[in-house]
Amino acid sequence: MSPTTKAPRAVPPQGGPGPPDAPDAAVPGAASPGTPPDSGSAAPGLRRRRDLAGIVMVCGIASLPMLMPFGLAPGPGNTGLPDLVLIFVVVATFLWAASRRQPIRWPYLIPTLLTIVAGGVASIANEGIGSLTLAKDLFVLLWAVAVANLGRDPALLRLVIRSWVWIGTFYALVMIFGFVIGNDMLSGKQVDGERAMFTFGDANYASNWFICVFFIVRACRYPEDNLKRYGVCGILVVAELLTGSNGGALALGCAIVLGHLFRLFKEGKAHQAIATGALCAVLGGGGVALLSVVDVQPVLDRASAASPILRDSIGRTTGESTSSRSTVFGTTVRMIEEQPHPWGIGPGHTEKAMLVNQETYVREAHNDYIAAVLERGFLGGLALIVLVFAVLLKCARVARRDALTPEYARLVPRPELFGALVAVFLISALFYETLHYRHGWAFFGLIAALDLFGRRDAVRPEGAP
Repeated sequence: MSPTTKAPRAVPPQGGPGPPDAPDAAVPGAASPGTPPDSGSAAPGLRRRRDLAGIVMVCGIASLPMLMPFGLAPGPGNTGLPDLVLIFVVVATFLWAASRRQPIRWPYLIPTLLTIVAGGVASIANEGIGSLTLAKDLFVLLWAVAVANLGRDPALLRLVIRSWVWIGTFYALVMIFGFVIGNDMLSGKQVDGERAMFTFGDANYASNWFICVFFIVRACRYPEDNLKRYGVCGILVVAELLTGSNGGALALGCAIVLGHLFRLFKEGKAHQAIATGALCAVLGGGGVALLSVVDVQPVLDRASAASPILRDSIGRTTGESTSSRSTVFGTTVRMIEEQPHPWGIGPGHTEKAMLVNQETYVREAHNDYIAAVLERGFLGGLALIVLVFAVLLKCARVARRDALTPEYARLVPRPELFGALVAVFLISALFYETLHYRHGWAFFGLIAALDLFGRRDAVRPEGAP
């Protein structure tokens, strides 16, 4: 372990390693990682690099939704503007870390390498199919690496959080305004429906983005004024509803309940949490049982006739959308069973394989868990398990009572809600392939920043080896 310089105020560790069970890795910088954070007396060059890193990261966050701006088609392999901006984000982050003589920390490196290895083996076993997808695996990791390393400076982490909140809220307002005035370029409304997609090109992707911003607002309690914060949350919820994503709405509802339960556990009210969880389970199970014996189709039909938004959201729960998803699920499970070898059919190759097999419904897997095993074999399934474990482990460590130092606790007063947001991704992964969303990995970087640099037990006392 390298020493940490004691500053007049408590500071997070500069590149200190996490516990041995954390699947992270560190790459050494130019010199000792014990340099304290930039202060007002820092050299002008250091301040300029810090300002540059902050500006570039804000631009990176602003670019995250720009996958199909103004209806433009994505590039090769679904690449887009965020991937171009990411190059500048990574360069600025590395220069900033080098100027401070800090090591670059690589959270989630092990699960990502496992994913790439699994994809590489599957690609070789299938004559080079899906090799471009492996580069995308590395690109999404770099979002987490950049955010996590900038997070060693609380001032930069504050900038990331506040920028994400205001940029996300502004985008929500733009989408809502475009929807209200009927401007499809602003709202990103589907050509064949009423669902708003903003600039994502996919309504479910847009839904997940707005939910992500919603939970960052709640976890960080920013804006600090309650009325403003409630207003921001309301705007984000309206934007999410306009996407018409049933899976997103389900994940949002479950995560709100989980966030409340996590808070009760954190406050030592385990008995209340258990009772509340049991009540929610009974109500949820009863609702599902009721829907299975009651014909709700007439109600859905009337709702669909009353509003195009309802038609394209809850109106799809028992119609073609549900039927198509069931068909895709059955097809992908059968494809797993029929694989001639355990290495998978190749990264990102599900839709093409369905087309070759002349399936009745040709789509991507729409399920991260099935896609991991189908496309990358048992190694892909193992990599996904390791990734989920790494994310949940970090969430658990930062969500404990008094786990964070005062500086980071002020930035994220309710870190347990980050765990609820992880649940959004895990639940949504049952319906869409969410674990490769760029903004999702940027959020994983926020969690890693708190875990690596914000925990009290990660700060070494003065003179410690």
